[in-house]
Amino acid sequence: MSYTRRDFIKSFTVGGITLFTADWFAAVQAREPVPPTFRLPAHVNDPIPDDHQVINAVWNDGTGYILYLNGTPYGEPPKITLREKLIEEGEEGVCVVVDAFQGKYGQFIWDLEELEQEIDADQVEQLNKDGGSYTFEAGETWREFLEREDGDLLADVDSSADEWGSGVLHKLDDNIDWDEHEGWLTDWCRNQSPESDALGYVEGLFDELELEGEEGVELPAGDESELKGIEFIDGACPGNDTLRCAVAPGYTTLAALQRAIDVLGWKATVVLLEPSDRDKPKGIRERNS
Repeated sequence: MSYTRRDFIKSFTVGGITLFTADWFAAVQAREPVPPTFRLPAHVNDPIPDDHQVINAVWNDGTGYILYLNGTPYGEPPKITLREKLIEEGEEGVCVVVDAFQGKYGQFIWDLEELEQEIDADQVEQLNKDGGSYTFEAGETWREFLEREDGDLLADVDSSADEWGSGVLHKLDDNIDWDEHEGWLTDWCRNQSPESDALGYVEGLFDELELEGEEGVELPAGDESELKGIEFIDGACPGNDTLRCAVAPGYTTLAALQRAIDVLGWKATVVLLEPSDRDKPKGIRERNS
């Protein structure tokens, strides 16, 4: 699914400055910036101000330039432990339960499958040496023993394992395997990935343009369309809502985005991270031709 802001931006005059003028179009066509008046999209090795965010543009045949804020298509979710993620999600109680279980029985039970093994008298004796007052019954499994001696804690552990996987007992302080947590991975892709961050950035920029330009003068439709050509994607296809991104159809739209950023005084630089063949630096185009 996709949607654009074509019907929402009313003016492209901001603070008395017209965004797109004849000399701007000439600079874009020539691929020659006019410092300090017009910046155009940078190339990979061009200098970028230290305090600027970077909007990387990656060409995709049949789609256009997909935008990534301070990242690339090859970025992965951050390294974070299961404990940290549970706390972030407001599930501190799971950590409390696992820590309590490990503190009492961790020297004997590493995995929940071991609950089905028989407990022996020496293990009960060890528990009592550590301050317990447990009783031993021959032939009991660990699960039967804990149901009798510590049923509430066992029930909490089982509930935690049902919701977060059996590995929660021994993986609490390991980095998350994101493939085991599809919901979290989808949430990261939709709301925290570089492409979703870029979509949010461009949406915010359009909102600011609309606010700043309410008293401005309408520009000819052809000029307006340069920036309005940016398309917002929400879901790659029916049944797949992982992808959220902003897509620019070509170089001129990227240049329009850079122009809008600069006129608003925002600090960001559009970079042609992986340009189309026609948008590669002139020397590279000539070598490849």
